[in-house]
Amino acid sequence: MPTLTDVLAQLSFLMTTPSIVGLVVTASLIVIISDWRFSLGALSVQYVLVGLLLTRLIQPQVAVIKVLIGALVCVVLYLTARLVSESSETPPSEREDAGGVSLPDFTFRLLAALFVGLAIYSLSMRYPLPEVPSDIGLACYWLASLGLLVLMLTEEPLKAGMGLLTLVTGFELFYSALERSLSVVGFLGIANFLIALAIAYLAASGAELTPEERQR
Repeated sequence: MPTLTDVLAQLSFLMTTPSIVGLVVTASLIVIISDWRFSLGALSVQYVLVGLLLTRLIQPQVAVIKVLIGALVCVVLYLTARLVSESSETPPSEREDAGGVSLPDFTFRLLAALFVGLAIYSLSMRYPLPEVPSDIGLACYWLASLGLLVLMLTEEPLKAGMGLLTLVTGFELFYSALERSLSVVGFLGIANFLIALAIAYLAASGAELTPEERQR
């Protein structure tokens, strides 16, 4: 049976440019796509790619723990989204999480992501993060900024929660290069799980409101 070291050796080609490109794509999809299924899938892949990048900064075993925490977070969000979808009385055409997005809204989100992306690239080149490789620094900037953009563009708890988790992931990627102790990893993992539970509570509470109550 192959060991963790053997598996990581086989995936070493993903720990550089492919992972950075993957993070750019997944964070952008969370901004642009309204369907929670695609967004949650992008978030899941995002956690795996961040775990691969972290193997360059911390011990592989610790990076695997972060990936497992991300998997638990995604499971919580998936179960919440299924519950909200089944219990909501709002017509699918009016729900943001159903994927019903107009062309103007899609275009606006796409242009916003492109504009912010250009600004992030310029910022990362001019102000590189200390003690962090330049490519990982770009990923930190990208995740934090795109996560903040999601928070600015949506009021729906589940979608906004994915944006918040993306922002926190960017911060974790940066902070892991500065502080590599297991206690910090555990604290950040607990924080992620508590955020996921808070998102689940807000999403479930919002699903119980009537359309008139949501508009107040």
